[in-house]
Amino acid sequence: MTEPFEATSVPPARDHPRATWALVLGLISLGGALFVLPAALGPVACYLGASARRTIEREPGRWSGHGQATAGLVLGAIASALLALLVVASVLVAVLFAVTLELETGY
Repeated sequence: MTEPFEATSVPPARDHPRATWALVLGLISLGGALFVLPAALGPVACYLGASARRTIEREPGRWSGHGQATAGLVLGAIASALLALLVVASVLVAVLFAVTLELETGY
């Protein structure tokens, strides 16, 4: 009689902590894109998402959360782009204000 096959249990891969943080920071940065401080978290979310994706791809049996890392990366990139537009718009408003002030006063 042959012995029955014993299945060895392999623990499931855990979500990578940086993937979760990338998603959280991406959501916060995009949600607060109209305010400067939360939008400044966009580049951090991009970095964490890219870093987590590299680690997950290197060790797929140990880590999961590739989708979370990708979502955090994309949301962080969008928030970073909005932050850049916000900075450009702020500079344009400041320049227009200075030019208008100079024209009105004559100085």
